[in-house]
Amino acid sequence: MHLAGSERFDDEVDPAILLYEAATYYANILMPYSPFVFKLLERVAAAGLTVKVIAPDHGPIWRKDLPGILDRYAKWAVRKPTLKAVVLYGTMWHSTEKMALAIAEGLLSNRIQVKVMSMAECHRSDVVYEILNAGALLVGSSTLNNHMLPQIADILTYLKGLKPQNLMGTAFGSYGWSGEATRQIQDMLAEFKVAPVGEPIRVKNVPDPHVLAQCFELGKLTAKKIA
Repeated sequence: MHLAGSERFDDEVDPAILLYEAATYYANILMPYSPFVFKLLERVAAAGLTVKVIAPDHGPIWRKDLPGILDRYAKWAVRKPTLKAVVLYGTMWHSTEKMALAIAEGLLSNRIQVKVMSMAECHRSDVVYEILNAGALLVGSSTLNNHMLPQIADILTYLKGLKPQNLMGTAFGSYGWSGEATRQIQDMLAEFKVAPVGEPIRVKNVPDPHVLAQCFELGKLTAKKIA
């Protein structure tokens, strides 16, 4: 993990910090290599080795909770989705944000865990940490100069390289002059095989109650499919 400090061993670090840092590292570095991680863990188990210490190149040395970190790696390598959705968006005048919040409300109405993330406030590594165990990814953007917002293009390009799996979702967004962003996002989601849910939602200018109701229903539909 990318964690440096005076503590050298896992039992000297807060377990919550260990879990967060380990998951963040796996999501942002090892996710595309998950098949190799899974095979290696199988080889270690088949060899009947008794692992007493795990000393990584960086991060604390594991001497206590070895079964815990090995079990987490096994779960992350399988990348089995949970009842969780990430609603990711970029907005110019809060219209796309209103859509994101309505989608989140629809998800919450079916008791799905939701993480709403504005790319004006969140770093890409934090987004990937949340996606590691998510079952759905819904992405929205305003349209700027006939394209999605740069921060949305950035995170989607980053995600494409990490090859997330077992996700479903769709695109949404508001626009003023033209509305290419929604289609562009949907195309990129298809590139890393996000299973489509419902139809992308695109609205000119501020979403009215009818459009927000559509967003709410999209959230509900996504929640039902995750469950």
